[in-house]
Amino acid sequence: MATRIDLVEDVLPISELRLRAAQQIDKVRETQRPLIITQYGKAVAVLMEVAQFQDWQDRLNDLEDELLRLHKQLVAQQLAPRDVSD
Repeated sequence: MATRIDLVEDVLPISELRLRAAQQIDKVRETQRPLIITQYGKAVAVLMEVAQFQDWQDRLNDLEDELLRLHKQLVAQQLAPRDVSD
């Protein structure tokens, strides 16, 4: 489901974005890949579809919730009394 960023095709100077913003937004929609925006040769921002961004946020939240649940479970197991009888 996730589309990998093409580091040749999906990197764009901010000056190019200023000149052709609508076309670049169309490109993001068509390719389903985010664009890395550069300024002075350094990556400074990412342009991506809102739906894809929301999906990433939802997935991240789900993963954080699961990690917290597993952490609590592990702590509870470590604190639980152990049967030491043989």
